[in-house]
Amino acid sequence: MWRAALVPILLGVVACRGEPTAAVKSTPPVVAPPREVPLSSEPPVEARFVDATTGPTSIALTACHQLLVTAVKGTVVAGGQTLSVGDVLATTSGPVELRGDGVAVMATTAVTPCGIPQRLVLASTAPDLAFMGGAMHARPDLDDRAIVPSVYFGRLSGTAGVAEHTHDKSWEILCAVEAAGTFTLAGQSQRLGPRTCVFVPPGAKHSWQPDPGSTLVAVQLYAPPGPEQRFKKLAAEPSK
Repeated sequence: MWRAALVPILLGVVACRGEPTAAVKSTPPVVAPPREVPLSSEPPVEARFVDATTGPTSIALTACHQLLVTAVKGTVVAGGQTLSVGDVLATTSGPVELRGDGVAVMATTAVTPCGIPQRLVLASTAPDLAFMGGAMHARPDLDDRAIVPSVYFGRLSGTAGVAEHTHDKSWEILCAVEAAGTFTLAGQSQRLGPRTCVFVPPGAKHSWQPDPGSTLVAVQLYAPPGPEQRFKKLAAEPSK
């Protein structure tokens, strides 16, 4: 999908008998030695952080693939569009040049139909779905199947922990912009910090426990869409 310069570095793997295998992927600086890690199945989405301040990056898209780009720090220019924090560009036309004075999260996935027009979605248009008494917030930036047929793409933030749960049919990709805590996946725990993407296969048990006083700020994807519907239900419930 992306050229060699954009291949993610695999930092670790967590798995246990009977559970799907999953990996945590991150961008430099590398905290642990990189190593090759087999997955039980390939994620349908590639995702990673890109620092636009290091110079222009050209992303070549394979036919019938869609690129999603969101600014998570500063300002990023992608596909001729200027993105502020939270804005998202969805395009099936490449190559796409990315530059600017900020940091972006980029994701790419196969898409049908192939020729979906390029769309820019502003952060201000996404509703704020508050739940857990306002301790957590989900913002569904790309929740329109006419724009992004294959994935849900949104933002997740807050100070609360997330109890162990699974998504039976969907992969979850969580790219932490800010994080300090423990992510437990398939029975094994590891630290989750900034600029790290966690790939959770369908059926894998996972949970999140933040350090006291810390806030999670993340870009969240589900492939295929579906699990994000619980945010709408939780936000509609009366505050306790």
